[in-house]
Amino acid sequence: MNARCIVFCSVMTCLVGAMLGLGLAEINRGSHETERHIQYAIVGAAGGLLVGAAQEALRQKAHQELE
Repeated sequence: MNARCIVFCSVMTCLVGAMLGLGLAEINRGSHETERHIQYAIVGAAGGLLVGAAQEALRQKAHQELE
């Protein structure tokens, strides 16, 4: 497996997850806590990192099985 590709895809989905987390924080801004945006961004980034790594690892494993 290509570790560089897995890391790149993980970082890209991490950024997307952080942006989605910030978007959700803006939608749910009923409470005026300033830390809420940071918490949503961190959770979104962590979720994106895990999903991106898993997705790319599975894609590469399937590609290796075809060869």
